[in-house]
Amino acid sequence: MAPYPHLFSEWQIRNTTIKNRVVFPPTCPSFVSDPWDALFTDMATAYYRERAQGGVGLIIIGATHVHRSSIMAPLLMPQLFDDRQIEPLSRIAEACHEEGCKLAIQLWHSGVRGFPTFKQEPAYDPDATWYTVSPSQVPLGEFPAGSIPKELDEDEIEEILSAYASAAARAAAAGLDGVEFHLSHGYLPWQFLSPLYNKRTDRWGGSYENRLRFPVEALHRIRAAIGDEMFLGYRINSTSFWPGDLELEDVKGIVADLERQTDIDYVDVSAGVHHAFIHTPMEFEPGWEKGYAHEIRDVSSKPVLLVGRITTPDVAENLLAEGHADAICLARQLFTDPAWAVKAQEGREDDIRRCVAANFCWKSVSRGGRVQCVYNPEIGREGTWGALTTVADPKRVLVVGGGPAGLEFARVAAARGHGVVVLEAEEQAGGHARLQALLPSRAEYGLIGEWLANQAQKNGAEIRLSSPVTAETLDGVLEAEAPDHVVVATGSRYRGDGFQGWTAEPLPGHENGHCVPWTDVVTGRSEPTGSVVVLDDECSVVAPLTAVALADAGASVTLLTRWPMVGLDTILDVYLDWILPKLYRSGVEMVTDHFVRSIEDGSLTIYNVHDPEQERSLPGDWVVMVTARASENSLHPLLKERGLSCELIGDAAAPRGTYEAVYEGHRQARKI
Repeated sequence: MAPYPHLFSEWQIRNTTIKNRVVFPPTCPSFVSDPWDALFTDMATAYYRERAQGGVGLIIIGATHVHRSSIMAPLLMPQLFDDRQIEPLSRIAEACHEEGCKLAIQLWHSGVRGFPTFKQEPAYDPDATWYTVSPSQVPLGEFPAGSIPKELDEDEIEEILSAYASAAARAAAAGLDGVEFHLSHGYLPWQFLSPLYNKRTDRWGGSYENRLRFPVEALHRIRAAIGDEMFLGYRINSTSFWPGDLELEDVKGIVADLERQTDIDYVDVSAGVHHAFIHTPMEFEPGWEKGYAHEIRDVSSKPVLLVGRITTPDVAENLLAEGHADAICLARQLFTDPAWAVKAQEGREDDIRRCVAANFCWKSVSRGGRVQCVYNPEIGREGTWGALTTVADPKRVLVVGGGPAGLEFARVAAARGHGVVVLEAEEQAGGHARLQALLPSRAEYGLIGEWLANQAQKNGAEIRLSSPVTAETLDGVLEAEAPDHVVVATGSRYRGDGFQGWTAEPLPGHENGHCVPWTDVVTGRSEPTGSVVVLDDECSVVAPLTAVALADAGASVTLLTRWPMVGLDTILDVYLDWILPKLYRSGVEMVTDHFVRSIEDGSLTIYNVHDPEQERSLPGDWVVMVTARASENSLHPLLKERGLSCELIGDAAAPRGTYEAVYEGHRQARKI
């Protein structure tokens, strides 16, 4: 018997047989030419082929504009409002079909969420609309100065409905197996459906029947455009998690009514209109949406698709076996490991690179880039890099440092046939990923270092822990290892003196107080008590969660930042919405717009950065620094002096994030 009999069983959507129940659901299909023409590129073809090769049964290309009024900054999204898209889309369909995978595409209109910045580009159509559209003039509640849309009139509604039909016809012309109607996450069809957004009194609003009219009419027209052979599904959020919006009982009624009134073939269930719930954090239980999907399945006779932080095949199998859904959607997980299904089917679960829900994927597209993964650097580069090749002339490679950069270099270089030894100074490998995993609710982040180390060793690399290399021991190490090439991946360290870019100096008096970097706190080297100030110049998850850990341990904690809010850099990866409740519950005092003038014994003098004459004293028996980092790279010039082939990668070159470290390790290991 197959190890996962439910997961790898065939199933049917309308006339289409799908080989297994692993679905790559609608995600951000950002591999397009530009935001305006938005044509799929060769990069997109390679990207979807890679996931089809990885064993996925069904791919649903995500949010695809049906009308130019939907163009939405800052996201790079494809379109189906132009016949020019048929040919590039057909190449994707052909690639997926060659790998035995079925393909659908999600038809989308952003509505009030369609920020018009791209349409304001001077080189774009000067007659483009510089506003968003929606059923009613309800401001978008998720952002300050929320976009106030133009209320759609009857002719505009008709034009958009016709656009759904035309887009569906183009999908059929491109040879796809099906289409999906995007009826979720607060976009235009949901805006018609929800009384939160729809305040109309005509036939498109008011009563439930009138609010249902737009999605029903759109589904009728899509079905007419694609005929009887192709399948048609829709995505809907089971609940909104937003006050005044539709919740589970409302949605169950909608699902039942849509099934009675339209010719649909499946229901793709998600949750939330806000991205905090669409891209849930790593602390959420795997398969957390199962209860919602199960209730939808209870009122539908059609297949139900389930999503929600599912990263392992045993969880996926159990969700199916327990009757929560008919198929499993792996979104972020298939960014991280496109070969998930093949590995699961072959019993290689330990080889699966598990998504840690860092949400770098959403952050990358939210700032206008293409979707990326915090520790899969091959995403989007499948066609450029191709598969790893074995070298004809293997080398002896010494990697100094077992953080993300060094481990990824070791993993890839060993896979290509090189002899690799990694020397790590600490008792555990993982570098900054291991340290961050010591923070509250961040344990999953440690999987990055664990997976990289395990895979490097499986590929033949040797990892030696508690093996520091110093200037004094360097020659002995070189003599013992006799490397052909040395990689310095010794990372960076957080400074304990408060050095940062505001003053470009250590903080005055740092030597007077108990001033330590946050890394000393999480590793237990320091145990601050009493009144503790956490100084946050980084605005990542680190300082807030360090403050929470200290407060929960009994300290009186102040989180101090010169920025206008804490966690500023966590907005785009939607962690801010999960960090702030922890801070409030833990009783952490948050002081923004202030910086340290000086540190005295047991107190700090701080000042308002916008009115520096305003000063006050803050108690601080300890000061925990989340400020600048410094590269640890003293070995590199010593190696160059000795005339050795060597290079510097990751934080040892310049302190950055996990994504950059892993990318550099991977890229350089392909070159050697």
